[in-house]
Amino acid sequence: MKSLKFKTVVIGGGPSGANAAKYLASSNEDVLLIEKDLKFDKPCGGGLFLKAFDEFDIPKTVITKVVNTIDIVSPKLKKVSVDISKHPLAIVHRQEFDKTLRDLAVEAGAKLIKAKVVNISTKNEGVRILARQLDGTEITINAKYAIVADGVNSSARVQLLGEHPNRVLTYYANLKDTTSSSCQFWFGDDISPKHYAWIFPHYNGVNIGLVANNKHKMKEFYNNFFKKTQIGGTIPKPKGYFIPHWKRMTLYKDNVFYVGDSASLVLPFTYEGIYYALKSGKLAAQAIIKNNPSEYEKSWNSLYLKKFKFLRTLQTIFLQNNWWIDRMVRLYQHPKFQTAVIEYWSGSREPASLFKTLYKIVRSLIKYS
Repeated sequence: MKSLKFKTVVIGGGPSGANAAKYLASSNEDVLLIEKDLKFDKPCGGGLFLKAFDEFDIPKTVITKVVNTIDIVSPKLKKVSVDISKHPLAIVHRQEFDKTLRDLAVEAGAKLIKAKVVNISTKNEGVRILARQLDGTEITINAKYAIVADGVNSSARVQLLGEHPNRVLTYYANLKDTTSSSCQFWFGDDISPKHYAWIFPHYNGVNIGLVANNKHKMKEFYNNFFKKTQIGGTIPKPKGYFIPHWKRMTLYKDNVFYVGDSASLVLPFTYEGIYYALKSGKLAAQAIIKNNPSEYEKSWNSLYLKKFKFLRTLQTIFLQNNWWIDRMVRLYQHPKFQTAVIEYWSGSREPASLFKTLYKIVRSLIKYS
């Protein structure tokens, strides 16, 4: 059995883990990145705001499409188009995007191995990991810190904290012979109660799917949605996958940092996760570089807790039933409301307090009814 020692071990080579490893290595930190499947192509719409590429120094060559419009579709099939050209969305192929991030980490000096973590434990202010490579070789790694970035099904989180990340089920399919120039958000109790269904431009065609809490009615919701879209042809067989559904969870404990999907750090309402995965990985790395682990959760909460609560409030209000959804779509017809929502979403405007938010919503509903 091999034995290795690093200051930090990062478990998972997706956006959060790879970005954390890159920033650690760039600061001459001793870091090992472990990924079990270097060819994994995560089911994902693959969208993030274009500005993220400059913020995290990611080459724009991985962008496959740029989206300047989103469409909001009501239960009554009323569609409102929203111009987001001031804050465009970039579409990436996740397999290539994740590989690029790992390559950047390795170029910065991180060590990358392909292996599956089969056991992780904390003891004496350190972390011990047992990993197994494809040929069966087992490796023991001792580290001061671990960054858990192994996704929505995080086995490391289950082993250490006895819980999965908070999550919700999706059904999705990729349609290679269909195109869309906009990101479409469809709403309705018959297709995605309290959440939304989508049609997003994909690197190869479109990605179509929905989010729902009721696993027993997923197929019914999926069939209803496909018929509503009138895309035509045979309804493709869907695939199922969990995505994070945000609630406050442990971000740091006993020298272990939880980032990205492993901590359910996905924006409520929109389920945008790539940007927050990248950001959480960077914040965890910065806390390690400064030898101040508690700074990670403090920094995250300072930057995003208010925003996440704000968007969760909007989701709770507007997606509770079709009546409220119709009112939301009416509001989206008005430029001021569009501008406010896009600015909140993109992070260019700070959300108001909960009381002010509710007051503005009621006032707008009265004004635009």
